Amino acid sequence: MPFPTAFLWDFDGTLADTRQRNYNVVRRLFGENLKTSLDGMPALASAESYDKVNRRYFNWRELYATEFGFDEAETDRIGRLWSTYQERDHTPVRIFDGVREVLAALAHARHGIVSQNAKGEIARTLTSASLDGHFGAIVGYDDVPLTCQKPAPDCVLACLEQLTAFAPGRVMYIGDHETDVRCARNAQRALAARGVAVEVVSVAVNFVGDIGLDRWTQQPDHVAHSPREIVAVAERLAG
Repeated sequence: MPFPTAFLWDFDGTLADTRQRNYNVVRRLFGENLKTSLDGMPALASAESYDKVNRRYFNWRELYATEFGFDEAETDRIGRLWSTYQERDHTPVRIFDGVREVLAALAHARHGIVSQNAKGEIARTLTSASLDGHFGAIVGYDDVPLTCQKPAPDCVLACLEQLTAFAPGRVMYIGDHETDVRCARNAQRALAARGVAVEVVSVAVNFVGDIGLDRWTQQPDHVAHSPREIVAVAERLAG
């Protein structure tokens, strides 16, 4: 079987631990743009609470609508402000231990990022960590229509088009949320409908503790408990 020709990475919880920064950003964003007190939002009690609640939903739109009660117009309004507020926040972000070594070991393949975070912030974090040279494409939430966020396949298709121009082969999509598995499966169906001979393999990573994997209704093709296990998965696929 062929070795993967490309690796698509989620960003938050996969390449970097962004839990505290995302929490800080959302509290400031909501605090300055909503009339409701944040004290009435249990999900914003702590970074741990926000991360746990966030994992219940497929994307930020569902989170905003279901957890916080925003209508569609309010969801769009707040969503459009996210990049601006991220740019103002300087909370340190830690790249997970082992990621650097994995990217070096897989440097012969192409790498891209598919995220619901802002493209500019992802690029700045990678540059700060001297990892930007590893990635040929970054697709953030601001690169696809607001209504086409994960688990819709648009972001994966956009990243693949930039990286490989849909050349035949196998692609590993690596993420820490059930949404990433669903996104990979939706991308596979979309590619098959186009007659594109690309296989999308989903890999769930668990670098931050309990991600609720046993409760996911769609299970990944493979699981990695450390960045180094991603290399092992790729080698098994080629074996």
